[in-house]
Amino acid sequence: MTTADRRDTTIKRGAIKDTVRNALWARTAGRCTICNRRLLGDSRTYFHSVLLAELAHNIGATEGSGSPRRKDDDGVVDTESEENLLLLCHDCHKVIDHPEHIGFFPPDKLREIKESFERRIEMVTENGGLTRTAALRVGSQIRGSLALASQREVAETLLAINYLGLVETQRSGDFTCRIHGAAGGRGFWDAGQQTVDDTLTLVRQAVNSGDVEHISVFAIAPIPLLVYLGWQLDDKTPTRIFQKHRDQFVGWSWTDQGEPVEFEVYATNSQGDVEDVVLVCAITSDVNLAFLPDKIAGAPRVEIRPVDIAPDPTLISHEQSLANFAEQWRAALATAESLYPAARRWHLVASAPVSVAIEAGRAVMRDAHPPATVYERGRDSYEGVLVING
Repeated sequence: MTTADRRDTTIKRGAIKDTVRNALWARTAGRCTICNRRLLGDSRTYFHSVLLAELAHNIGATEGSGSPRRKDDDGVVDTESEENLLLLCHDCHKVIDHPEHIGFFPPDKLREIKESFERRIEMVTENGGLTRTAALRVGSQIRGSLALASQREVAETLLAINYLGLVETQRSGDFTCRIHGAAGGRGFWDAGQQTVDDTLTLVRQAVNSGDVEHISVFAIAPIPLLVYLGWQLDDKTPTRIFQKHRDQFVGWSWTDQGEPVEFEVYATNSQGDVEDVVLVCAITSDVNLAFLPDKIAGAPRVEIRPVDIAPDPTLISHEQSLANFAEQWRAALATAESLYPAARRWHLVASAPVSVAIEAGRAVMRDAHPPATVYERGRDSYEGVLVING
């Protein structure tokens, strides 16, 4: 082969490689197939952005034991075919080809990752029919570590219901609220409310500018702060609340299996000019009324409970159950208004999952309902820790 022939062959191979790279770029939306990293880097020269994409081989390109995942009987005829190549960032490329990691990334696993990722991208781009939503993630300290929905959990949950939550910037849709400190610690409740306020200020700015038209909430926090979060959410912006389920295979997705739970409202018979009314929300477990502070132990109560079923931590697994709760909770607040119109303060005591706590706060109407003290359960008592609508 002459020098000219070798040059032509090199050019042809380079052209084929560019064609394959472009095809993979389109199928992956310019993101790393493994970690979803954006492959058109933020670093720029005077002329263009720096490309971070690398072509990686599932079955190694060359023969021999040193070629990752290459075996004599692997049956791969063309290792440079599009089916055998993955578009990755540099870090993921190093990981899958490292001799100590190859066993964790056999060919079948890489094919599965590639096919799954490309199906997700295809679903997003096929019809343009996904609902754009801004993800509001709220996390707090649980047993000494921060519990917060990951961006991957959020993205997978939203894509499964045809929501598009894959955004690049906080302004356009990823709002993270990290509540630090332990519940009951000095200044915890005030600091937590301030953190929620600061985050929702950014959300409102994005809503007012038109960048955000829909909000998806993923929250883990003590009940009083979740109630406060719900109260502070804009009721004019379409909002969907997701529930963290104990089943790790379900995650944040609504299973919608079985019959939705119905709820009913109970009220004590006393009426008249009372100053305090206790609102009881018993969904996760019963509320021990003996733990109420003496000041409100004898106050009239309005209570919401599930119909014909005992309270349980897994009660809210169907999204319609949450909608049923929200409807009856508003009825409970209307009952409190009707029976006790002179009440100067409500006292909210709840044993409820995160989604229910947020809905409980959303139903409290500014300038219409009385201020509501929200209680936190201690070892043997309930303590009022914050006030909404005050």
